[in-house]
Amino acid sequence: MSSSEILAEPLEAKQKAGWPFGLIAMLGVFAVCLAGIVVFFVAYRKQLPAQTSGTQNAVAPVERAIAEVAAKKNVWMIRGALTEACTCAVPCTCNFGDGPSPHSYCWPFYSYHIREGYYEDIKLDGLHFGSADLGGGRTMFIDERATEQQRAALRHIIARMIVRVPADEAEAKMKEMASQLRYTAVKQEYDERSNRLAVAGLGEFTADYIMGLDKSQPIVVRNNTTWRIHDSIKARTSVYNVKAGRDAVNTKNTNSNQGDFEYTDQTDFGGPARWNCGACANEKAHSGHGEQMCGR
Repeated sequence: MSSSEILAEPLEAKQKAGWPFGLIAMLGVFAVCLAGIVVFFVAYRKQLPAQTSGTQNAVAPVERAIAEVAAKKNVWMIRGALTEACTCAVPCTCNFGDGPSPHSYCWPFYSYHIREGYYEDIKLDGLHFGSADLGGGRTMFIDERATEQQRAALRHIIARMIVRVPADEAEAKMKEMASQLRYTAVKQEYDERSNRLAVAGLGEFTADYIMGLDKSQPIVVRNNTTWRIHDSIKARTSVYNVKAGRDAVNTKNTNSNQGDFEYTDQTDFGGPARWNCGACANEKAHSGHGEQMCGR
C-alpha cells in the first residue's frame, strides 16, 4: 500500500465522520437560538403587563395629582392660627349662637397667621392677614412683607374667607379690593397663656387665657358658632384699642378667641356675612340679608 493510500484513508474517514457531526452541531446551535428567542418573547410578553402595571402604580398618582392641580384654578391651602378679640363681654354670646352682649354690636379685630400655606406655586408660609370689622365696615390688611404675587394670592383668599364671595367671583373681588386693603406690619403672638395682636396704623389687643379649674389649662369651646375653628381658647383682653377712620374702640375685659385653622379652596365659607354680629343699623343697611358671623 502506498503512502498516499495510507494517508487518504484516515482523511476520508474523518470527512465521512465529520459532515454529520458538523450538520448536527449547526442544527443544534440554530435550535438553541430559536428556543432562546421563543423563551425571551414569551417572558417579555408575560413581564410586560407586570412592568406596565408597576409603572402605573408608581407614576399614576403623581401624574394624576399633577393633572388635577393643572385642571383647577386658584388651588390653595393655608393652616395656622387665628387670634381675635371683640367688644363683647366674656364669653362672647355670638360664639354660642346668640346676639352680642352687653352691647347691641360686636366689633371684632382679628388676624390669621399662616404657619404653612400655598396658592398654586406661591408659598405663603409665615404671612398674616385679617381685618377690623367696626361700625363703618371692614378694614382689611395684609402683611407688608408679602411680595406682589403673595399679596394677589392673599387678596383672593380674603375674598373667599372674609368677604365670602363664591369662587367664580373671587377674581373680580380681589381686583376691587386691591386699593382698599392696607399693607402693614403685623405682629401676632400666642403661647400657652396669652395672645396679642398689633397691626401698625390700625390697633392692638392683648389678652390672657381664662384658665380652668385646675389652673393648668385654659377653657376651650369646641365648634363655636361664629369662627370656623374647631377648638377656641377663651381669653379676656387687658388692652383693646382699634381706630379706623371715624370708628374707634378703646376698651378692655372683653372676649378673645385663639385657635388653629386649616382651609383650602374647597372649604365652604358660606354666603356673604354682615361685618358685625348684630348691630341694628347694620342689619337695616343690609335689609336683613347675610349671616351674623363676626367676619367669619
